[in-house]
Amino acid sequence: MDGYPVHYVSHNIPFVILFGLESDNVEIDYPLLQEKGIYISSDLPNVGGQAGRDLLDTFRDFDARDAAWNNRPGKGKMGTMGFTYRSVGRALTLPPHKAKSPSRSPTLSAEDEGPVWRSSLTPVLHSPISPLTPGSPTFADGIMTSLWFAKHQALLPSTIISFFNFTLDPNSSILHDNKLKSEINAMKSALASSAYKIRFVVVLVCQDNEPDIDTTERVANIRRATALDSKSLFYQDQGLSSVERRAFVGTVLASIQPSCIEYYRGLSKHARRKRNRGSIPPPTAPPVSGTSKTLSSQSWTVRYETKLGCFAEFRQEMDTAGRSYEAAYELLLDGEVFESISSWSPRFDEARLLADALAIRILRCLLWAGQTTSSVQSWSNHRIRMQDLVNRRGKGSGTYGWMAWEARWSAVMAELIERVDVPIFHTSSLVDVQSADIPDIYAIPEKAFASEERLPPWDLLHHEGYWFTRAANCTRARRKLATVMPKEDRSLLGQSLASQIASQSHLYDTYLCPEPHYEYALPGNKTFDYTELLASTLVKSVDHFSMRHQNRAVERGELAIAGELMRAGRWNDAMDRLKPIWQKLSWRHEGWWQLVEEVSWAIRACARNIGEGSTLVAVEWELMSDSLSQRKDWQYNFPKCLDGLDIEEKPEVVVDFGAVAPTLSATFVFGSREARVGEILVFQLSVSSHAHKSSSPIELSEIIITFEGDLKSIVIEHNSSESPIATSLGKTTYLYNAGLQENMESSVLASAASMATKTPYPLKAPADLSFAPGITKIFMLETVPRNAGPVKASQATISIREELFDFDLAVPLHEPITLGEWWSTDGQKLSKKKIGIEHAWIIEILPKPPKIQIELSNLQKAYYTDEQVEIQIIISNNEEEYANVSLDVKLIGTRYEIPDLKWTLGPDESDDQQKGSASFVDPIISEPIKCLISRTLGRLAPSTSQSQSTSFRALSENSEYVLEIKALYHLESDPDTPISKIVTKDLVVIAPFEASCDTFPRINTKPWPSYFHIDDVDIKSSSAAAEPNGLEQNWSLLARIASFALERLVIEDVSLEIATVRHAARCRVLKSQGTERQAVQLEPNEVISRTFLFEVQKLSIEDRRSSTLGLRLYITWRRDSLPPQSARTSLNIPSITIPFGEPRVLATAHFSVSPIPFPLVHLSYTLENPSAHLLTFSITMEASEDFAFNGPKAVNIQLVPLSRHVIRYNLLPTHKGVWIWPVLKVQDVGFGKILKVGAGEGCKADKKGLGVGIWGCCSSRPRGEGQSSPYAPNAHGDSSSRAITSATTPVPEISSPRASSNHPITPQPSRVPAVGLTEQFNQPLRPHVWKSKRKWTRQEIDREREEFFDTRVTGRPEVWGALKIVVGLLGEGEIDTAQGILDAANITVPTGDLINGVYDEVGNFYQLPEHMISDPENLVPEEKTPTGDAPLEADETDEDEAERRREEKGKAVLKSEESIRVKARLSDRGGPDTVIDMAKDQNVRVLIRRIQDEAGIPGKGKIRIAYLGKILKETEPLLAQGWREGHVVNALVFQ
Repeated sequence: MDGYPVHYVSHNIPFVILFGLESDNVEIDYPLLQEKGIYISSDLPNVGGQAGRDLLDTFRDFDARDAAWNNRPGKGKMGTMGFTYRSVGRALTLPPHKAKSPSRSPTLSAEDEGPVWRSSLTPVLHSPISPLTPGSPTFADGIMTSLWFAKHQALLPSTIISFFNFTLDPNSSILHDNKLKSEINAMKSALASSAYKIRFVVVLVCQDNEPDIDTTERVANIRRATALDSKSLFYQDQGLSSVERRAFVGTVLASIQPSCIEYYRGLSKHARRKRNRGSIPPPTAPPVSGTSKTLSSQSWTVRYETKLGCFAEFRQEMDTAGRSYEAAYELLLDGEVFESISSWSPRFDEARLLADALAIRILRCLLWAGQTTSSVQSWSNHRIRMQDLVNRRGKGSGTYGWMAWEARWSAVMAELIERVDVPIFHTSSLVDVQSADIPDIYAIPEKAFASEERLPPWDLLHHEGYWFTRAANCTRARRKLATVMPKEDRSLLGQSLASQIASQSHLYDTYLCPEPHYEYALPGNKTFDYTELLASTLVKSVDHFSMRHQNRAVERGELAIAGELMRAGRWNDAMDRLKPIWQKLSWRHEGWWQLVEEVSWAIRACARNIGEGSTLVAVEWELMSDSLSQRKDWQYNFPKCLDGLDIEEKPEVVVDFGAVAPTLSATFVFGSREARVGEILVFQLSVSSHAHKSSSPIELSEIIITFEGDLKSIVIEHNSSESPIATSLGKTTYLYNAGLQENMESSVLASAASMATKTPYPLKAPADLSFAPGITKIFMLETVPRNAGPVKASQATISIREELFDFDLAVPLHEPITLGEWWSTDGQKLSKKKIGIEHAWIIEILPKPPKIQIELSNLQKAYYTDEQVEIQIIISNNEEEYANVSLDVKLIGTRYEIPDLKWTLGPDESDDQQKGSASFVDPIISEPIKCLISRTLGRLAPSTSQSQSTSFRALSENSEYVLEIKALYHLESDPDTPISKIVTKDLVVIAPFEASCDTFPRINTKPWPSYFHIDDVDIKSSSAAAEPNGLEQNWSLLARIASFALERLVIEDVSLEIATVRHAARCRVLKSQGTERQAVQLEPNEVISRTFLFEVQKLSIEDRRSSTLGLRLYITWRRDSLPPQSARTSLNIPSITIPFGEPRVLATAHFSVSPIPFPLVHLSYTLENPSAHLLTFSITMEASEDFAFNGPKAVNIQLVPLSRHVIRYNLLPTHKGVWIWPVLKVQDVGFGKILKVGAGEGCKADKKGLGVGIWGCCSSRPRGEGQSSPYAPNAHGDSSSRAITSATTPVPEISSPRASSNHPITPQPSRVPAVGLTEQFNQPLRPHVWKSKRKWTRQEIDREREEFFDTRVTGRPEVWGALKIVVGLLGEGEIDTAQGILDAANITVPTGDLINGVYDEVGNFYQLPEHMISDPENLVPEEKTPTGDAPLEADETDEDEAERRREEKGKAVLKSEESIRVKARLSDRGGPDTVIDMAKDQNVRVLIRRIQDEAGIPGKGKIRIAYLGKILKETEPLLAQGWREGHVVNALVFQ
């Protein structure tokens, strides 16, 4: 759109003036602007400084002048319609409403011939650019001028935003505010007197760096004085960030948007009123008679319809604007407007310009609305109508002027598509040709067109590249028409006769194009540059085709650009265009050889003219190919292609085979699919010539064959004396037997190929390498591979060495061939056959079978964290001769950190000979590897062995490794053939232990400091060595350690260490209980307990903050089955918070002998007040039917700061073998808080409160050092625990000492059986025998038991579940197993008989009816089945059923050779895995039952076993379904 006035075609956006900022210094040429314009100025300075510049830049960022012409949010819109701005400083001139009044002309009187002024009426004044105003560009018959568009786009704003400085100086603020009020009111008055309805907005900008000052009152006062509301006066505070400044500007623009729309709507109403008037206004002065005439009414309608469309466009109402533009366009072309204008008149071209502007605006409105097909049809319609108009009224469409307009009109469509940014052509997210985001090349018709209507392709909107290509084609046609102009028409106007000038004006259309003398000037004169226009247009076209990967169109465009540049003699520019596409021509790959030939000859001409020898050699090679047509007058002699060319350096040319047309081709074939190391390998290379028949023979210097794999490269050198061993009948095919020898002196390329394949020297063979046109030569080659692995023939490099140049052709040998062809001889005859190998260029070199054996003698099933792992490797030589062996060891893991490997030193080796290990990441498997430096074993005699040991220290985390051991050796008889033996083993490192810990408060017996002698306390100084003098507390930690090992371990020591102490405290371990026994044997899944007592003391007595402890448990252990080698494993304990600032109550209990059968309980409550407040406690002991007590029932106690008090009670229980629950209510009277009673020694705490067990013994000590409950994690608010997740069934706390035959353990003193306060009296379980009065059948009693256990609502569900299992085991006679389940669940049976009830660990009582416990002796037997197959005997059925249940419960006796170990990973938890031992022939259903029992999954939960992505059948064994021992199965849990 360069040829059109800018304001004619620009998009109309609301125009805003920025008043008071730095001026843009833009001058607008407008009639009478300086003489009669409305001048508005201000004496106040501009808003300068950084704040003013930032504000102006922010408004410019919001400028929508360059935004896309569409209704999508874009640059500068920010939620608004978009604006365009002009900054004018402090002076503004608005365009005048009316033109100047014309001066009166004098006339002479008849008598004295003196001047007499002619009197007339007052003239009617109009706009300076109106057709009714003399001196206007449109006076008197002009329709429209671009000045009208410029007036509204750059002179007359819809809003003026005035910026003023705002000071915070209190000394000058009043004077400053008064000046602001005066200036604002003056500007408002000036705008009001201008009669323009322009919105006036004020922005106060503060730049003072003063502290926060409230300016609200001052701003409100200015608003009141200037009658501006909050949407017309804004205040920008100081120091705004860029984001805040953008938000402020967005707020200002959002507030003026409605008024801008109303402003342009008002202008539309005014224009509509003037259009609807019935008469044409009188002109200011009538036109001179006989020279021109005024506008017709139809022309006035065109004028006002154009204005209405423009104002609608300002409002962004593009549909309304489009209708107005279309109305004006139709009236302009269909009415009498053009018919009334002479074709020679300048008004004719002005009308054409207006028609083009209206058509462009119509196209923009259609594209804005997404009507792509309608826009193309509108474009075509305007072209056809303008062609008809030019043919009828103008110079016709057969001139260069018309083709210039056609080219411009096509470019206008392309530029419109770019500016509108049609979504379907959007290319911003384009990445590559494989991307699914490649935009379409044309738009789908809109819904207005029927889907069944088949539109021609030219009615669809194509992307910009097509339109630019059309513009280039029209420009070529323009040049062609210009070149046929006669010489006399192209002479300068000053050199032509008047008759010739008149003739030119009637023959040639110069609308928006040069005159004939400049369009195609005579030699020696300045002329129009067609090359620049065509090249720039074609470059735009190529860019758009390239974005959409339309490669053929890109190549066609580049060739056209190069042709134009070559036409202008710009050979270097043409070469820059052709060279990038020449070797990648899609035409070459698709066989369009005629187009390839055109490009090749063009690039040859460029290379010859600029002297580029390398390109000339490459293109001459391609032109010799018989795929291209042969020129009759051309001599094809490749060695002499550079003759006559002055070249400074000898070019070295390397060309890929696929980048040029084939002149020589090569194929490679192996004779078989497989070969072995040390055996002869035979293969063939076939080279064929495809040169023109008239071309001279091609003599090659050498052919280099390179391979992918461990095979030496091959060099075939030219030797004309070599003769073929066979020839075809037509003398076109020759077979050579090339003997290979190791070449000690090779060429540069051969040496490079050797280095790439890591071979020192290539193999060499002589042959005749002279090729006449149409000749094929086959070279038979043999070699002996030395290394195993796949080998691929990679590339054949064909080299020609001439005096003027070096040429290398790289021919790939791995092109897909359907079936390989093998040439053979029968005497002197040559024949070929298919060998039936699809990829004959690939062969597998098989290794020589190794006879070295590798054994690992001491490999364990699993290793444990922190353990020293030592692996012994035994190498046995089963070869028949000596072998030189070296050993490599790799440890491959999934974690980045891998332990260091070390060789175990022999007795004659020192530490200096110890070789370390290196770490790296395998690029194939992307896993870290620790590689031990190779160890040479030396000569190993036949039938002998040698052992080596490697070791590493396992890390502290679970991990899995792959141990790879590689023995690399060669036989002394064949040192060039390496042989390897690789053995891999999986090493699993697991954590041997898990621990759960609980903490319990204990009484600290040390005296507290007295509040009344606080001055005597040595307050902690700033010295770091000062002794702590704060409060002390004692705590007990119970650690339960479970073994996750797969074998028996020996625990040598368990210790507790303080890792971290936070918040100014000191902590130390006082003593430990249960650790006096050393070397305790721990079976798999067995649990032992250890108790530790530690003391925590604040460093300062004034410090009341809670302290956080980080503890760590250290276990020293060793295997029971290996030589003693201890390992030390650390277990993290969750952080423990010790409160010091709040009062607490701690209860302890002990027994004494009573004269009555019930023991007397001494219960003590210790109240502690560590705070700095005087606290009053209200203490109440509630009465109970379970015991009588002696002590205060209700009492108030005051505790001064840093004091404690003990309240003692004596309790006499009414029952034995039960838990009593004394309730002591302790309330802080001042703060109204009820204190929770903590359980100390002899007590426990749970949801019921504080409990004391009455078991009738006073000499026993509490279990677990008097803890609340080993399995109650909420026994104390500060307790912390970590669940043992491997097995949910609890096991005895301390295992019995076991002796090992290999490592005897010192016998420990036996413990005296005792019942502590927290334990219940327990007797061994025995069966219950009874007779029933009711006649029970098996079916009835089983149904009753099922209903009984399913309907229990009291007590704990897990206890009822355990009792159900116990009852079933008692019925099967499994008393020992039932007793173990009761002990594991902490269920006590005081009498040993379930009929008397049982207790759980918290004292809940469970009563079972007799028929729930066992079968009566008089159970009625069921009747046998009278029909059908004979049922099994009762004894046999019961025995099989019992055996099945024992297997499902894991109690069946399994032989080691018949059992398997299955590791299951449950889907409802993060770990660890559950390990199940079962028989090989047991089905998956048994495994599911075992997993449910081991993992504690409720009966309602269902489990499905998945392996390798497949759900296994429950009725078949694991091994029968493909499971391999050692693999993990997935247990999918469904609740």
